[in-house]
Amino acid sequence: MRPMALIAALGLAVALFAGTATAEPSMWGFTGLLATPDAEALSQGQYNVGIASGELEDWEDFSYYANFGVAEQTEVGVLLWRPRGGVGDETYLHVKRAFAPIESGPTLAAGVFDLSDEVQTTVYVVANWQQGNVVGQVEGEEVRFLNLNAGFAAGQFEDFFAGVELAFGTRFDVLAEWVNDDLNLGIRLKPFPDFNVDAGLMDVEDLAVNVSYSRSY
Repeated sequence: MRPMALIAALGLAVALFAGTATAEPSMWGFTGLLATPDAEALSQGQYNVGIASGELEDWEDFSYYANFGVAEQTEVGVLLWRPRGGVGDETYLHVKRAFAPIESGPTLAAGVFDLSDEVQTTVYVVANWQQGNVVGQVEGEEVRFLNLNAGFAAGQFEDFFAGVELAFGTRFDVLAEWVNDDLNLGIRLKPFPDFNVDAGLMDVEDLAVNVSYSRSY
């Protein structure tokens, strides 16, 4: 790992990009943490676009995505993945639906990633629990300090996955997730409206950055 590369990339990202959105995209385009889905979804009229890399240190493995809210708590999206070497670009389609919590229970969501089976269609369900003190509000919704995610998937994500998001106000989050027996760690920066920046280490090894822009139409 090159600490200076991480600092430089993070500094550039903070200077140029960042933002506030109620449902931020993961590296795969669907709303989530670093690489795993959460139980949020874009609402009708919302969209985000972004660029991400899971191996920024070697300037390889880039993806470009767009995600749209087509109904209340229902999103669809497309991701164009440029694999290592730039040979054989792949297109992933996805759909995700979030469901309102029942009384004080968790928020639930279900989705399908890689609908066209470009590599392997992935079906998942995920639950979200928000706990702890209220640290702020975004678009009228309370943001709590602790956000827990857990779910099951079949496909590119195997079996159980989980994530934790710690919100230090509304502009800085610490992220951790467990998926496919890998531990991913990162941060999410949102100092200015509309832009978000995720930076982290995938499997505590590969530098990853995800820059996105979110708006309503």
